[in-house]
Amino acid sequence: MLLAIMALACSAASPPSPECYRLRESTVAVTIEEIPADLRERYPEFFAVVMDPSNFSDPDLLTLRDDLEREPISRTNYDSLNSIALAYFAVNLRAETERGGENYLRNSFRAAKLIAVPWRAYGTTPNPSLRSAILDFFEDIASGAKRQSRRTAARVGRIVSSLEKEEEDPERRARIADLARRLSAQRPGTP
Repeated sequence: MLLAIMALACSAASPPSPECYRLRESTVAVTIEEIPADLRERYPEFFAVVMDPSNFSDPDLLTLRDDLEREPISRTNYDSLNSIALAYFAVNLRAETERGGENYLRNSFRAAKLIAVPWRAYGTTPNPSLRSAILDFFEDIASGAKRQSRRTAARVGRIVSSLEKEEEDPERRARIADLARRLSAQRPGTP
């Protein structure tokens, strides 16, 4: 089944911008054609690997990691974050759909490696806008709106909780604590 992929707005009140987390209003892409063209063109090899359900090789995450951690902050950082998020939701959906099958662990490990990239970037960038965009990604997982994301939310809660020690801003620190609580409260087994 094909799903629509992206509402290109950072929030309902603001005009579309590529320099934000763009996936809040989207569904999970299940084919490479559902990935926005601008991101597919930037990372063609990455998407060719992660969007192919029969390919279990590890995608090149170093390029995306370097782009996410790049200074000065530009559209490249956000394109990397959005690409990682798209891949995470697709791979996580595949893993949870195949729960108990032979490919469950492979896809679960791939999803964990993907989520590690923005987790690491949060600690390397002091940029408040990029940090907020990374939290928007974790917030999207917490919302449970993406298919099967609720099943893994509790595990992501522990990851988000560890970001608190990286944050000095009291508002973002409170957001992290709240987000970690909400993620950890999700019940596994709920689609």
